[in-house]
Amino acid sequence: MATLKNGILNGFSGKIGAVVGYQVGDNFFIRSLPKARKNFTEKERINQAKFKLVQNYLHPFADVLKVGFRNYYTKTGGFRAALAFTRKEALKGDDDTFYIDPTVLKISGGLLEQAINPQVVFSEDLEVLISWHTTGINSKNEADQLMLLIYDSENMNALTKVFNGAFRKDGSLKVKLKDNMQGVKLDIYIGFVAADRSAQSDSQYLGTFEV
Repeated sequence: MATLKNGILNGFSGKIGAVVGYQVGDNFFIRSLPKARKNFTEKERINQAKFKLVQNYLHPFADVLKVGFRNYYTKTGGFRAALAFTRKEALKGDDDTFYIDPTVLKISGGLLEQAINPQVVFSEDLEVLISWHTTGINSKNEADQLMLLIYDSENMNALTKVFNGAFRKDGSLKVKLKDNMQGVKLDIYIGFVAADRSAQSDSQYLGTFEV
């Protein structure tokens, strides 16, 4: 939709049909809309498919990545940084067959200390207990909070904890799986974020599990 400026005899801003009106200072200009490309090279189609795979794979846990990649990997950080990291580091294979390697994927990155000796235990009622050692942790890091991702990549079904996970000093976190996470392969990742949200740890991949 276009907006008229001072009557029909003057300029307009916005789009009308195949043209766009815009103003620079006191002058008004129009230009035609760019034509959408329909023909792409084979290499361009492959790159588009790879980007789409990465974007779709990460989207279900974007809430974790926005925190975990804050000021990390790129100047802007956040979800776009996670996209860039995953595209460059975790996307494996060739142009015919490509996939995300869960062992390389990160949910966070930074200089905070990682969890010491993290462990995962499943119970029969679909609860997951994640634990880590607390002996020897620095007092200034006791209030760091755990970030968690439990991910069914085949169905793109994620269970996440951001800012409502356990503190580093707690040494454990218990979560209830979703009902539709039974009988599927789950990849589990953890990381820490500082209490003042100024820093994160490199995330840790705890493995693939089938409940």
